[in-house]
Amino acid sequence: MAAIERKPYMDRIDRLKQRVLKTKPEMDLENAIILTKGFQESEGQPLCIRKAYAFKKQCLEKTVKIWGDELIVGNAGSKQRGGILSVDTCWSVLDEELDTISTRPYDPFYLRPEDRKAFEEIIRPYWKGRSTYEQWLVQCPDFAATLRDCGALYINRKSVRGWGETTAGYSRVIKEGMEGIKAHIHKVLDTLDITRPGDYEKIEYLKAMELAADGISALGHRYAAEARKLAEAEPDEKRRKELLQIAGTCDQVPEKPARTFREAIQSMYIYQTCIFMEQNAASYNPGRMDQYLYPFYKADIEAGRLTEEEAQELLDCLWVKFSEQCLFQDQVTAQFSAGYPMFQNVCCGGVDERGMDAVNDVSYLILQATAEVQLYQPSLSVRYNMAKNPSSFLKKIAEVIKLGTGFPAFHNDEVGIEMLLNKGIPLKEAYNWNPCGCVETNLEGKQRCYTAYADFNLGSAVEFALLNGKSRKYGIQASEATGDPTAFNTYEEFEEAVKEQIRYELRGTVASSHVCDDIGFQRVVPALSLSFYECVENAKDYAWGGAKYNLGNGIDAIGVADLINSLIAVKKLVFDEKKVTMQRLLDALDANFVGYEDVKKMCDEAPKYGNDDDEVNELTGDMFCFIADYIESFHSKFGKMTPGILPVSGNTPFGLEVGALPSGRLAWKPLADGVSPNQGTDTEGMGAVLKSISHIPHGRFNQGTLLNVKMDTVFRDSPNSTKELMNYLRSLCSLGVFHTQFNVIDTETLKEAQKHPEDYNGLLVRVAGYTAYFTELGKEVQDDIISRTSHSNIC
Repeated sequence: MAAIERKPYMDRIDRLKQRVLKTKPEMDLENAIILTKGFQESEGQPLCIRKAYAFKKQCLEKTVKIWGDELIVGNAGSKQRGGILSVDTCWSVLDEELDTISTRPYDPFYLRPEDRKAFEEIIRPYWKGRSTYEQWLVQCPDFAATLRDCGALYINRKSVRGWGETTAGYSRVIKEGMEGIKAHIHKVLDTLDITRPGDYEKIEYLKAMELAADGISALGHRYAAEARKLAEAEPDEKRRKELLQIAGTCDQVPEKPARTFREAIQSMYIYQTCIFMEQNAASYNPGRMDQYLYPFYKADIEAGRLTEEEAQELLDCLWVKFSEQCLFQDQVTAQFSAGYPMFQNVCCGGVDERGMDAVNDVSYLILQATAEVQLYQPSLSVRYNMAKNPSSFLKKIAEVIKLGTGFPAFHNDEVGIEMLLNKGIPLKEAYNWNPCGCVETNLEGKQRCYTAYADFNLGSAVEFALLNGKSRKYGIQASEATGDPTAFNTYEEFEEAVKEQIRYELRGTVASSHVCDDIGFQRVVPALSLSFYECVENAKDYAWGGAKYNLGNGIDAIGVADLINSLIAVKKLVFDEKKVTMQRLLDALDANFVGYEDVKKMCDEAPKYGNDDDEVNELTGDMFCFIADYIESFHSKFGKMTPGILPVSGNTPFGLEVGALPSGRLAWKPLADGVSPNQGTDTEGMGAVLKSISHIPHGRFNQGTLLNVKMDTVFRDSPNSTKELMNYLRSLCSLGVFHTQFNVIDTETLKEAQKHPEDYNGLLVRVAGYTAYFTELGKEVQDDIISRTSHSNIC
């Protein structure tokens, strides 16, 4: 494969990259201390004012640092790779891990002794008993807590502690600046009358928004001042000019509207750091960057202010900045999304608001930035519309995939539009959808929904049906009794028992979601909300449902193949062919097949999902229509609950909770990831996998469906690989499959990296809906990636 052309600016990018790669993540408590003091100083004020006052205080007092070589500046914390603690929502998470946070197996953060001291003396005494996370632990329904503790469902603790999983109104910030948004705030304020019921709350909230906007503007000016200070002491003339240009840029943005491509990028990035600083949460998605940056790029090119190479250098510098921040997660959550993922999903391609081709020059620059920088962030996705986007765009996508960074994730644009329509979004706006987080669907500056609130365990549903509601691992009644399986006379009775277990898990998930929604009203985010037009217009925070479109939270299935393979095995072996009795199957599963090798062989040889078997395909369609129907039957105060299939790395910890299954899977092993087949069971090639997956109603799982594909480097190096990969992606679109992503790497390299991590610190792999450094993953997740079926050709 041809090497990437070496451009003059890439020496700078290499230096920036190496600084990030050599910096180990550590806890960064500076913002937490400032926030605490801000809340102390604003006692007695409405909560929204206190939050905004403390946020502005952070903007005015946090460490402002510009590192060498940088052209785009900004950092949410004081350390280059810092984990930020949002103390008002989750201070106690760190309290639980003070002794282990530096050494835990998944995503450790070094905690300095002086930071621990500050936590114990400043943070803990003030916040004890006040965080939203503590409230949720007390209020979570008992039956949901039991399911959670037995590994049947996972409540995403990020959703309890922070918003995230949203696409802010970046284009609004860039075009209007804080100055324009404040003008809108004042316009709405002029319509309010404190003597009218309800207007007092709106007036106070708009004041909070203005405080947040002033803080964001001030932070930009602080970076300008720091750049000028550094310029005065800079001996190198070239670097001195760069620093002065940074100063001029930050004096303009984000306070005022951006005028140039450089200013647009810088405005977006300072705002990105601010909303993360306001609340430590995953998945603030920059969205369709090629659409909102292109007008500035086009104007600069036409005016002669910018060359294509200079634009590429700026984007490359931005890509490095995206890779600095690390998401702080508790040790349980880290198992479900290991690798410090920020889920900052950048998107290019697709169609415009008229449904026409939206690919432009910046779309290609974005793909090139990922090819050149090769870091774990941003999480690049492409929307490909087979009817409207050019083949040259698809070719570039294939070429970047073959580099083996795990990017870009590929999304079928037409199915993405279907998903937005299924959420109730009008077609004109659905055209503008963007991938969010892993593979979820979102809408810039208009949609409120925690897209991955919780995961439910399909492997557990099968196990509970076989054990009459008991957990094999814990030996307790984890779910409701659905009958002694040895008394079932037909397969349909068994399938109904499994469905009832799924219903029970989902009821637990929805019940805890409602509690989370109520608590979430306290998690006001004025800095995020000010980029949502309707939040300003209606003086209503994002947390209160102020966005234009508000949806029920996303509920995600894990263990697709485990469910289908187990159902078909029971149907064939116990009921259709009567090769084994239900009792003997139960005994074999209880023994993890030890002493029952004949039963294990029959289970292994039963039909498997992913091989385009008609009966299996029919079962897949029926089961996932049932699941979509049931999830969509629930509503929250914000709207209809929304289904998805995106495991992150949750298939590994979920597998640790489930014993042996009729699929032939051994106890405590990872479940299948996403919509992918179980490891090693897809024997009929990649084409058969696509045909099987197409029987899932993707458009109805409107938080997204995720397909992992592992390709051997033998395929990448073959002469026709680009053309073959393009055809495969076209086939995916023709079949109505939503998404796929690739690891292009040989298994031996992964095994060597596991043995000698010091030699592979920059090795990127696609975990699930995100890319991570392989050596920063826990061993169980590494083993799961190594064990995935590796394809050497497409057929």
